[in-house]
Parts: sequence; C-alpha cells; structure tokens
Amino acid sequence: MSRSAEQVQADLIAHAPRGWVWPQAAPVAKPSLFETLFKPLAKRIAALEETAEAMLEEIDPRTATLLLPDFERVLGPDPCGRDPGTMSLEQRRQLAHQRWTARGGASISYFVGLAAKRGVAIAIVENRVSMADAAVAGDELIESPEQFCWTVELALLGEIVAKVNESQAGDLLLDITLSDVECDIRRAKPAHTDVAFRYI
Repeated sequence: MSRSAEQVQADLIAHAPRGWVWPQAAPVAKPSLFETLFKPLAKRIAALEETAEAMLEEIDPRTATLLLPDFERVLGPDPCGRDPGTMSLEQRRQLAHQRWTARGGASISYFVGLAAKRGVAIAIVENRVSMADAAVAGDELIESPEQFCWTVELALLGEIVAKVNESQAGDLLLDITLSDVECDIRRAKPAHTDVAFRYI
C-alpha cells in the first residue's frame, strides 16, 4: 500500500542523522531543516509508490488500462480481424486475456474455457457413430465420418424482428447478432474435425 507524502516525509525525518547540528524539531512558526529538505523528495517518492501500486493492476490484461494498448501491440493484429477500436474496454480486456493466455487444446473443457474467457457460455455436443449393440430405439443414426463433426451450442447476442409501424422500407425482416467467439473456436479446432454452431 502506497504512503502519502506526509508519511514518507515523517519516515525520512525518522531516519535522518541525530545531533545538535541536525535539529529534529523547530519552532512552530518555522519548519525544521529536515522538513524543508525532505518535502520535495517525499512528494516524488509518494508519487512513485502510487504509480508502482497502480502497476499491480496493469500486469493482467483483465484489469489493465494503461498497458492494455501494449498487450494489444505485442499480440499483433487479431487473426479474426476484430478491430479493438470498435470494442468496449471490457471486451478489449477479455480478448487480450484470451489471446495472451491461449495455450491450445482439443478437449471439451478447453473450448468451454476458451469461450468463457470471452464471457460466452457454450455447450459442446459430440457425435458418436451408431453401433448395433449400443443403440436403442429412437437414437439418431450417425454414420462415419460424422464423428469428426461437433456442435457448439450458445446463445444469440441479439435479435431484432421487423414489426409493423416500427420498421421502414429497406429494414431487414430479421437481424440477429452472432458471437465472434466462432472465429476463435474455428481457429483452435483440431484440423481433422469440423465444427457447427447452434444458437439457442
């Protein structure tokens, strides 16, 4: 925790040399020698401590503000073509954190975690080839190579349906907002698989 300039000054005075040449106290109307000497230094040290304390929040992309542009510069352009200039601060933090901590993986938990870093909840459904001794009546028949296709279920970000007396000529009858996490998942999916997205 950073100290105020007054606290720093008091600490400096407490560690100053002792003796009649270095008076610690002075008449009330006049500051002591050490108060005069250490006041500018104490202000600079207090400002430095405050900056150092603020930097603790800047080492993580999820809480960075001042260093967020540096994280984005080091990461380079977004492979999915997203423009950070059009995103909110929180969206930029989520994207930088997801890219900064990406390590790769091929499990369901990896892809669920990848989406969660962007603030999106998903569920993954895998296909299993139907086997005569394992299938029961009513099961969907899945043939090879459908086992290499998997589905990501997620929620729509927004939906606008045209309404009488509210829409104008040229408006879309239905406009939906899809999640940009699709690109992240498509880029990270195992090369021998294909992924589909189902919005629910």
